[in-house]
Amino acid sequence: MRIERQANFPVGQLQKGTGESRSASTFSSMMNRSQSKLQLESLMPHLEMQGQNLVQSRTIEHLRDYKKAVKEFVREAVNSGLQLSDKQSYHHSGSMKTHQIVEKVDQKLLELHDEVMGKEERGLEVLRLVGEIKGLLINLYM
Repeated sequence: MRIERQANFPVGQLQKGTGESRSASTFSSMMNRSQSKLQLESLMPHLEMQGQNLVQSRTIEHLRDYKKAVKEFVREAVNSGLQLSDKQSYHHSGSMKTHQIVEKVDQKLLELHDEVMGKEERGLEVLRLVGEIKGLLINLYM
């Protein structure tokens, strides 16, 4: 009986475990993203409650609590590594528009601050701004 040596398969190109480590890191990143999203979703009811308090009685204390809740939400979104840089959308004329979501949230908070500080009796405007800020924050983590 004769045994022949066959060198068809280059041994140097073998890599053990690359598929496992790649799938493990993908699974880990998916779990981290899912956990971050759940954490942001758990912050949303507190944010909504602070917004309702502000709408019902426009005081400096409620404004401060609402701004604190928004900042906590944005900080958590940044810490979880969500993309905050640029979001692109198409304008109705077909041109592309770039939005800085965090800057927009800050702008709306300043408008809200002006409304509350001005002691204007326009509850609908405050409600609109609170709703707009909530929508921007939802866009932040979706």
